[in-house]
Amino acid sequence: MLELNCSYTFSHIPYILNEVLDEYAEKVIADAALQNLHCPVPVDVDAFVEFYLGLHVEYKRLSYSRKVLGLTAFNEGYVQVYDDNTAQPVPLYVQAGTVIVDTSLLQKRNEPRLRFTLMHEASHWLLHQRAISAENSFFSNEKYDNQYLAAKEGRIDYSRLQSERNDSERMERQADFLASALLMPRPAMRVAYRKYFAYYSQRPTRIVRGTGFWHDSHAVQLPQYIAKLFNVSKRAALIRLEKLNAIVDQSSLWSK
Repeated sequence: MLELNCSYTFSHIPYILNEVLDEYAEKVIADAALQNLHCPVPVDVDAFVEFYLGLHVEYKRLSYSRKVLGLTAFNEGYVQVYDDNTAQPVPLYVQAGTVIVDTSLLQKRNEPRLRFTLMHEASHWLLHQRAISAENSFFSNEKYDNQYLAAKEGRIDYSRLQSERNDSERMERQADFLASALLMPRPAMRVAYRKYFAYYSQRPTRIVRGTGFWHDSHAVQLPQYIAKLFNVSKRAALIRLEKLNAIVDQSSLWSK
């Protein structure tokens, strides 16, 4: 596993730009699954999580409301899960390095979300072991009772440009970004981008929403194409394309 070289906040959370996270993702994919770096095909998420990172994956109901989709234990101990039949809380003993995913994601229609959740939890393991450790007394986890857990709640809209209000939000946004970069590495995305426009016998160009039918139609079709290639959700594909400035809004160009 490749270590991340960067500065850290006082509470040991990486202080890092998205560009550097992208570079780190490329190094990790090159080390773990070189064939995925330049080829737009789905990353074998199970192999990455279990064999490359050495994490153990279990599937349990994580919350009564199904709001929590994934959880990573950084230290051994008990976590609360829910019985799938009775929906009653039960304790579960876990070792450090255990990833628990909500059983609702095992449905076939939820496969892209399952893949993203697994990679999100893997990203916590890559980025946040220093923050969520028994020795770190400066980290304050505002969301979860157990300081030594990192959990993913539903959908995080990391596409929005806003300042994180606390340590937990910063960690969640970092894990979402890195998960996206690992599932859709920049070199493979460039190849996919060229193939998409080659199909239409057109030169690759930035898509600017709000400037006409051509751009607006491609702004819908390209994320669908990317989602199918990498086996991710259309929303994840769209956000990734926006982060890479492949799809932008006309208003964003005016503001620059």
